[in-house]
Amino acid sequence: MKTLLLLLTMLPQQEEPAAVPRLIAERQRLVSQYEAANGQRNAFLANKPSKKDLQEVVEALKGIIRKDTELIQAVQEATLRQTAAVVAENQQVKQQVTVAQTDRTSTQQRFYDLENQVANLQERERQQAKKMRDLQATADAATGARTSREMLAATLALLAAGLLAYVLKLRGQLSARPARQRK
Repeated sequence: MKTLLLLLTMLPQQEEPAAVPRLIAERQRLVSQYEAANGQRNAFLANKPSKKDLQEVVEALKGIIRKDTELIQAVQEATLRQTAAVVAENQQVKQQVTVAQTDRTSTQQRFYDLENQVANLQERERQQAKKMRDLQATADAATGARTSREMLAATLALLAAGLLAYVLKLRGQLSARPARQRK
């Protein structure tokens, strides 16, 4: 019985329900009654307990047993509540771990997707730069060809203008000559 009291006092105080201290106090009262009843001796029976004294002892022991049963039930209920709280907390922690792992996995996947996107964009940029260089080279070649055609056209235009001026000069000289020399 003392080990039961020892176990009950070892329970965490914050988790202990209000019923357990009350039951312990009632049990202590019953133990005191038992000790008082057990200590009674009848002088007529040569300091032996009487039947009434023995009945009081038995009643006190029955009361102690009932209180012990109530205490055990209260402790079991407290333990059950404590176990349920631990199980609930454990489930919550497991759920948080699962959520954290899912978040980590999705973040990792998003990171890999972004890395692939960056690599694809860099490849596109490289291809665009190459295409721009090719187009610039083609444009430079076309500009060079156009410039040389324009120079050729300008040269031919100047030559044609020079020839026209020469023809006009020759005509002017022909018309200035007397008509008889022409025949």
